[in-house]
Amino acid sequence: MTLNSGTPPRAESTPATPQSWTFDLGYAKPPPGLSMNDRTHFRKRAASTSMIRDFVVWRCREVKVPKLQRIRVDVQWVVRTNGRRDTDNLAPLLKAIYDGVGADKGTSAHIVPDDAPAFMEKPEASIRLARLEQSRFVVTITDLGAAQ
Repeated sequence: MTLNSGTPPRAESTPATPQSWTFDLGYAKPPPGLSMNDRTHFRKRAASTSMIRDFVVWRCREVKVPKLQRIRVDVQWVVRTNGRRDTDNLAPLLKAIYDGVGADKGTSAHIVPDDAPAFMEKPEASIRLARLEQSRFVVTITDLGAAQ
């Protein structure tokens, strides 16, 4: 039998690694109306936006992303061909994704209170060539902890 002196053991300090959640959107290219190159009717664009927001909410719940104080949302477009693509043209799709993760109004997973810079970092989307993989959009949500 050992006697406990009443002092807790020393905890070793380890650097905290940010927790992240990743999911696929399942689209090979932006839906109709959600590319800067599209000139679709506003109702078609609104339907695509609503569909993406709903899907992002569903995927956030599926991977069990908790409510957080501050996050970073990275979007990567995985493509199979080496064609010319511009990440600037993804702006309407990215807006729908960010709103689906944390908007103060409308359909949202409410991971953070709003998609404002105080709560969400939104780095530029990236494009990755992967000839042997299915084309898709990959969304990664990373916990950044308390507001800085």
